[in-house]
Amino acid sequence: MKVSHVDTNSSEIPNAVKFLSDSSGLEGGKDVTNGKVNKKIVRTLTPTSEQLASLKLKDGKNIVIFTFSTAMLGKQQVDARIFLWRWDARIVISDVDGTITRSDLLGQVMPLVGMDWSQSGVAHLFSAIKENGYQLLFLSARAISQSFHTRRFLFNIKQDGKALPDGPVVISPDGLFPSLFREVVRRAPHEFKIACLEDIKALFPADRNPFYAGFGNRDTDEFSYLKVGIPKGKIFIINPKGEIVVNRRVDTKSYLSLHALVHGMFPTMLSSEQEDFNSWNYWKLPPPAIDV
Repeated sequence: MKVSHVDTNSSEIPNAVKFLSDSSGLEGGKDVTNGKVNKKIVRTLTPTSEQLASLKLKDGKNIVIFTFSTAMLGKQQVDARIFLWRWDARIVISDVDGTITRSDLLGQVMPLVGMDWSQSGVAHLFSAIKENGYQLLFLSARAISQSFHTRRFLFNIKQDGKALPDGPVVISPDGLFPSLFREVVRRAPHEFKIACLEDIKALFPADRNPFYAGFGNRDTDEFSYLKVGIPKGKIFIINPKGEIVVNRRVDTKSYLSLHALVHGMFPTMLSSEQEDFNSWNYWKLPPPAIDV
C-alpha cells in the first residue's frame, strides 16, 4: 500500500490531512519486480510515532481523509478524526447507549426516524465539564459500520441551546454481527472497552492516570472503569429511570441535579477537588486499602 502526505490545509475539510492508497499494495517487506525494489508499507491500524509526527498535528481535533481507488467503485474517501491532547489531560469517559440515550435499543432506533431519545440534561452537564478543562471521550461497543450514524447523532443533540462537547468517538473495530454477538449473546462488551481504554492509557505517562471519571448504564461499564483505575466515587451509572447511581446507591436524581454540583465534582483544572465532594465526604466510600 502506498501512502503519501498530500495536503495539510484541505479546502474540503479544515485542518485536514489526506492520504492516498492504491488497492494493489501487499503487506510488509519489499516487492521485487523487473529488477526494481519497491518499498511497501505494512497495513496496520496503529501508526508509528514517526508517522504521527509527520502529520504535524495541531492541539485538539484534526481531520484525516483516506483516499483510495477500486476498479468497481472508483475514487472513494473516508474521513476520521485524530485528537491531540496534553500529557496531563483529564479524560471523562461516557458510554453512549443507555447513558446518553434513554435506552440501549431505542437509543439506536429512534434517532434514525428523527426522534430525540437523549437523556435530559446530558448536554448541559457534559458542556460544563468540558468548560472546566476536561476532555470528553465517547466509548461504545457498537460496530464500526455504525460510526457515521453514531457521530452524527451525538453531535446533533441540542438541549436548550446546548450541544455535546466535541470529543473522540471510539467504536469497536469489529463488524456488526461480531459486535452484536459479543454484546447481546455473550454479554461481554467490557472486553472491548477495557482493552481499548488500556491502549489509550498507555499513551500517557506511566505515573499518572488520565481517566478522571466515567459515565455508563451497566455493571459492565462500572467494571470497565474500575479496571482502568477510575475510583468508585467518580463512576456514575445511569439506571433505567434516568437516576444516577454511585457505588450502587442513588444519590442524585438526574443529570440536571448533578449539573448543580459540577464545579465541586469536576473542579477547574487550576483548582483542586472541593473536600465537600470527595469520595469520603460526599459518597461515603471507604478509603482505599494501603499495604504497609
